[in-house]
Amino acid sequence: MRLRPLLLKTHLVVGLVAAIPLFCIGLSGAILVFEDPLNDALNANLEVVARPPGASPLTLRALEDTLDRAYPGYRIVEATFGSDDRHAWGIGAVSVDGKSDADLLMDPYSGKTLGHPGQENPLLAYVHQFHTRFLAGRWGNAITGWSGVVLAFLAVTGLILWWPAKILRVRTGASGWRLAFDLHQLSGGIAWALLLCLAGSGIVIHWNSEAQGLMSRLTGAAPAASPPASVPACAAKAILDADLLIDSARAAAPGAHATVMQIAPDPTRPVRVILKYPEDRTPAGRTLVYLAACTARPMQVISSRTESAAYRWTRMWNREIHTGEVWGWPTRILAALASLTLPLMAVTGPLIWWGRRRTPQA
Repeated sequence: MRLRPLLLKTHLVVGLVAAIPLFCIGLSGAILVFEDPLNDALNANLEVVARPPGASPLTLRALEDTLDRAYPGYRIVEATFGSDDRHAWGIGAVSVDGKSDADLLMDPYSGKTLGHPGQENPLLAYVHQFHTRFLAGRWGNAITGWSGVVLAFLAVTGLILWWPAKILRVRTGASGWRLAFDLHQLSGGIAWALLLCLAGSGIVIHWNSEAQGLMSRLTGAAPAASPPASVPACAAKAILDADLLIDSARAAAPGAHATVMQIAPDPTRPVRVILKYPEDRTPAGRTLVYLAACTARPMQVISSRTESAAYRWTRMWNREIHTGEVWGWPTRILAALASLTLPLMAVTGPLIWWGRRRTPQA
């Protein structure tokens, strides 16, 4: 069999097998490009706050004092500071004996409790889990990862098959499978490069550790050091005030905005703080600071500004490409349109196959 007919048959079979997963991934991906604004719209009463003119957020100690009225003696052990100054903070607190906890959404300017995370509309969370795992755990995650490999194959083989005719229009009067053929060729010809980018970035996200290791070897960068597992010197010592810990993390990464802080109940466990620089467009940021809980001394700083290109490419830049965040709204819209070509091609591909089966003479 000659190469082109073999390539066409392989492209057809692989496309038919993967049509449903790719349809679902493309449609859900287009929605998730606008995940944050959609989530704000669905949960405005819980997630969005009004910043008074000139006001600064309260300290975590002040929020603890506010919490004390409803949860006497509770201590903040986790805080999510929101992506900007118009979002609520997520606060996790535990009782003195560590046997009870509370997860709250709070206005960082007034200290008012807005509600609980469990009260949020879960629609976007389901769409996110559907996109990444098909709501099927480890097996769904594997399907998503291998769908990226399949999409990359289809994008490359599709370009080879499209190139001789280079169809970039829908013929006047086309209908049935011929209309499907023109739409398939048109959308594939326009979007193949973007689809290849989405596929490649999705593959890196799925096999992130392996991709980072490969990039480190290719660039000669030293592998990233493992986070500190414990700080024995803090055994039997008190955990410092949360504000002191967060201030120390900010000082270790000047100019970065803290997005998440996690304090373990065991003082020998390092405090983990995630921070985000202005140029970092990932949701929570890719800068991490690990602190000794009893002294606030930084044990390790992983900065998105100073880490190797292997780290920044696989952990930050790749994510920005996949979500279309590279240059803000223009690239987000472009990513959404590229994602929407997947459902179109997942439908037109089988229609072409079915139509040709019924009219073999064409």
